[in-house]
Amino acid sequence: MTNPRIAEMVLESAIDYAILTSDLSGNVTSWSIGAENVFGWAEDEVLGLAADIIFTSDDRAHDVPRKEMANALKNGRATDERWHVRKDGSRFWASGEMMPLQNNGAAEGFLKIVRDRTQQKRAEELQSMLSQELSHRLKNQLAMVQGLVNQSLRRADNIEGARLSISQRLRVLGQAHDLLLTGYGERIDVRSLVEKAINLDEDKHSNQFTLTGPELQVGRQSALSLAMLLHELTTNAFKYGALSQTDGQIIIEWGIAEMDEEAAFKLDWREKNGPPVVPPTVEGLGTRLIKSGVAGTLTKVDLTYASDGLNCTILAQLEGFQANA
Repeated sequence: MTNPRIAEMVLESAIDYAILTSDLSGNVTSWSIGAENVFGWAEDEVLGLAADIIFTSDDRAHDVPRKEMANALKNGRATDERWHVRKDGSRFWASGEMMPLQNNGAAEGFLKIVRDRTQQKRAEELQSMLSQELSHRLKNQLAMVQGLVNQSLRRADNIEGARLSISQRLRVLGQAHDLLLTGYGERIDVRSLVEKAINLDEDKHSNQFTLTGPELQVGRQSALSLAMLLHELTTNAFKYGALSQTDGQIIIEWGIAEMDEEAAFKLDWREKNGPPVVPPTVEGLGTRLIKSGVAGTLTKVDLTYASDGLNCTILAQLEGFQANA
């Protein structure tokens, strides 16, 4: 078996690597099976053509192919990671090396080896995006927790009251996060969120709630603020409203409505058989959280202090409500 035959077998076996040679002018002189697999051109289609056909139009405009050859001649090797172009016009991310072909110390052409790294590139970009997203979310949640703690301490009559208030609110945030993680961090079901926020699966007052609504999804940011809002409504109902009475009832109904001629998420909280309620003379943190509405979207909140309990209607622009920002 001759050495040229071994070299030929190597080229035929390296089907995942594009191996090509060119003359000093940059015209293709050989084209491996791997090059055909990677770029899509057959050897007889490219022999004699300028090898810059595998470069993007932007790289050609910036004279990248010539600069790569000059770098290889000067340094003995030129490495690069960039977008390349296939025969069908599609682009892929590639890792490549170019080396001068020497004959008795004189360069007679170039050898170029290219490997498709598109999947690795996308994985790296995804990892970077996830890291940035995680950092963004952590900062947002730390800011939210800091705000809750500060407001709870400012409004509390004593340390024990502040501790209990903070603990309950953080529990609701934690449960909402659990739901988001279960749903891979994207959107979660409104019913599941409502049940967690009002503690329906654990609370002895669960028979006093009636939940009605279609299957709807809520995005991350809106989910957290909606959970807090429902928690505050539930807390108020225990202290002053329908849940302070054994026969008190709370009806929670949600669906799609319209707000300012746009589709909107609508949630109605209606208390029945509770004591008469009146607007607070001084708004506490809970009332202000309720009035602040749903984060991440345009919101309208209407509070009605009725003779048998509080009624609350929430409207939130649907697109923002379901967004994952």
